[in-house]
Amino acid sequence: MDLTRLLLDAPSPFADPVVRLDLEAPPPPDVPAVHASVRTAIAEAITVVARDRRAQMVLVTGDPGMGKTHQLAHLRQRSDGQYVCVDVPPLKDTSPFGHVARYMVQGLAAAGVLERLLWDVLRQVAVAVRADADEHGDDDVVARIDDALVGSDRFAMAFRSMAQQDPELGPLLYKRGRRLAPLSTLPADFGRVLGRITDREAERAIVDWLRAAELAEEDLALLGLEHGVDTEARAFEVVRALCLSSQRPVVLCLDQLESISGLIGASGVARLFTALMELYQQAPVAIVLMCQTQQWVELRRDVPQAAVDRIRVLPPLAKPTADEALAIVASRLDAVWTAYGVTSPHATWPFAEASVRNLVEERRPTIRGLLLEIDAQLAEMRRTGDIGAAPLAPPPIDERSALRAARDRYRRVADERRELATPAFREELLRHAVLDVLDHARQSNAPIGGVRIAMVTNPEKPKVGPRPPAIITLETPAGPRRLAVDVHSSEPRSTHRVLARLRDLVDEHAADCAVLLREREAPLPESAKRSHELLDELGQRGGALIWLEEADAMRLVGAELLLDAAGAAEVLVGTRNASREEVLGFLFEDDRLGELLVPLVSRGTSTPPRAVRAV
Repeated sequence: MDLTRLLLDAPSPFADPVVRLDLEAPPPPDVPAVHASVRTAIAEAITVVARDRRAQMVLVTGDPGMGKTHQLAHLRQRSDGQYVCVDVPPLKDTSPFGHVARYMVQGLAAAGVLERLLWDVLRQVAVAVRADADEHGDDDVVARIDDALVGSDRFAMAFRSMAQQDPELGPLLYKRGRRLAPLSTLPADFGRVLGRITDREAERAIVDWLRAAELAEEDLALLGLEHGVDTEARAFEVVRALCLSSQRPVVLCLDQLESISGLIGASGVARLFTALMELYQQAPVAIVLMCQTQQWVELRRDVPQAAVDRIRVLPPLAKPTADEALAIVASRLDAVWTAYGVTSPHATWPFAEASVRNLVEERRPTIRGLLLEIDAQLAEMRRTGDIGAAPLAPPPIDERSALRAARDRYRRVADERRELATPAFREELLRHAVLDVLDHARQSNAPIGGVRIAMVTNPEKPKVGPRPPAIITLETPAGPRRLAVDVHSSEPRSTHRVLARLRDLVDEHAADCAVLLREREAPLPESAKRSHELLDELGQRGGALIWLEEADAMRLVGAELLLDAAGAAEVLVGTRNASREEVLGFLFEDDRLGELLVPLVSRGTSTPPRAVRAV
């Protein structure tokens, strides 16, 4: 095969220098020797958790593009069933445990680990209850459990198949085993929910309860509970219980810590690390933190001293040496040759070893900078058709084309991520995206559907209960109009609670009308009678339910993922990082996201003033 033609036609192996924490996408080529000490330190921390059931917390710092996210991607790849990696995106509100619980459950579910974890624990409960019943001569209970127990503890899913033939077995195990290990070490509500897992009808409600979703009364009744995970204390209990229940160490990975200070402020940083310290003290967990070096210097001032004392801060990631740079370039090229079953003249062909060394010695690039420079050189070779020629100055960067490519990439990420495959799991990202678009329209004085946004009020989530709807103030010819807005695509049986909150805001004169945005992929069945009654009440007050098509929802979710990446300095335009504000402006103008929200905004402008409606 002609290597020159192959390199001209094959996709550039250097084209995507930003690593994505995507369960479905394979990690980029790896050079284990680069930052080997960091890998060793993280591996040692996980070993301590596995061996001693003692928590560890490790912080990795480094400049943008030094390979922090790359380390997390390969940490998951190297797990080989020895530990469970959970990626927690940057905190966006004042509820750190609710945030961690939500993404921990979604991550475990997406990795196919959650069900096994829960059934493993219930099997341990069954073994303990059987031993206790045998000791007390309760032969009926022994026989009932024996009907479900199959093989050794490696056969938890076989136990599941047998146990689900007896839906009431789980509640019996909870009742008889709550004073025995392992249930005695777990929160009562968690144990009660675990006991319902033998009922197939309860499986969805169990996952929703664990991820702190708002549940309808009938779902709570199905689980034998009076309340959901609606406080920080309850969310903490879920996270702690999952860590205690997992037979393998749970590794919580918090990337891009530098992005949180601008979103939640100094008090939010203190709350987050206080929450992590609570978890550190009460559960066997490995917490791996990633942060830009200079930003950690700033963040550290707001971190409680107790957390600082327990975090093992590793030396900042160093820029690649010439030998490491050669190995990185060779690993990317080797992926091409291996795919086509060919051998290149030398490891870095068509790039001369001397030119790569000169690049490193003269410019001292980060890993990302190195890949960008090599990609630009390859692009020039392709443009001229002269593979192996001495590189000329790269062509100027088309910034809008670079941003469009980033937008398309993160839209694909939204489509590919397994944990975002259902409307309920992408609901929070969709809400953030809608409010980000509306707030950008306010800041830039850009109309949506001919209407200007005067104010966007997004209340913080209270310590107890759900987050209140947002209030959008619109400028209309008839004067300001306040529009209450919420997004809800979770279980239809809980929708009536959201609708009731929206209605109450109108009745209490906090808003002129109210709108619920919901994905069409999550319809409201006729059986949701209370929701339909409340929709009629909203309609009488000028409000409505607005449906969002799945394709439009995924556009907004992809945009929010891109904005998160920009906040972590991971969206590149040439060799510089695009800011979050720049990316949001581009999405608003080029992607025309404002048009998706025209039906929402129009509802506020078409609603008569309250005085007119009263007449």
